[in-house]
Amino acid sequence: RTKVKALYILHRFSADGAPEHAAALKARLRELRRTRDPKRKDKYFNSKQLLAGESKPENMKFRAFMSRYAHYVILRAQCFGGVFDEISAEPKVDKKKPLKPITNTALRGEHLEAAVLLFKAGLACQLKDGEECENTAIAAERVASDLFGLTAAVAIQLNRVLKDEDLKGGDPAMVKKWCELYKQQLLPQTKAHVKKLSSKLDAYGLFLPSRMGTSVSQELLERGLNLEEKEQDDEEEEEETEMTEEEDAKEKEDEDDEEDEKTTRSTRKPKVDLDEEDAEEEEFDDDDDDEDAYEFDDEEYYDEEED
Repeated sequence: RTKVKALYILHRFSADGAPEHAAALKARLRELRRTRDPKRKDKYFNSKQLLAGESKPENMKFRAFMSRYAHYVILRAQCFGGVFDEISAEPKVDKKKPLKPITNTALRGEHLEAAVLLFKAGLACQLKDGEECENTAIAAERVASDLFGLTAAVAIQLNRVLKDEDLKGGDPAMVKKWCELYKQQLLPQTKAHVKKLSSKLDAYGLFLPSRMGTSVSQELLERGLNLEEKEQDDEEEEEETEMTEEEDAKEKEDEDDEEDEKTTRSTRKPKVDLDEEDAEEEEFDDDDDDEDAYEFDDEEYYDEEED
């Protein structure tokens, strides 16, 4: 019970602490996990050290929950600060530097991987039969609240990105992965987890909200899920347009070549034709000579009659 309480304090400090303290907590926890305890000759926040102690039939189930809860708390403290500000916060605007794409800041791949791991660890903290007690119920309630917070943080950022025509400069494939995570895991599985847990928490006076809070509309979500397909369609259309333009340009070039060739043929006469024309002209000249001679003979003939 003491270990569960200690984990719960760390959990609340990482979840409810100020965002500016998150970086210091992450760095300190990672440093301690690499540091060896001089008394126990083992590293701090080691799972074996946390589970050390006598295992009895009456505390077996309690220890099983503590193991799952310890894994979740340590993972959460190392990955995210309070209210998952790393995902939900808007990027800071610096007038001296260009704004980075959203998939390089809030929705980057490292945050996606950490969110998937943390979400699975949180779902594992569901209270099983025989694990219910006041301490485990309080811890499970905080985990469920975190799942609400993680889902809402992703929804807040997706709403900003999907409403922007340029997706805040983000990579469409990465944005699509976040949309798939939200639709397939975060939203439905969180609802199912809370619904199952609520009946067990009622006995201890603990209540969870029935609504998710911030959510992504179906229209925006469908747009995000179809981002990659739309990008492929645009690329195919561009390729088809380029091919069509190239074909049109080639056809135009061929037509121009044909017209030039026709023009050349019409202006240029073959040598054979020229020779034939010269021959015809020579024959025409010979005929003229014959006609002159004939007329001269007639003149002579008439002269002889006069004599």
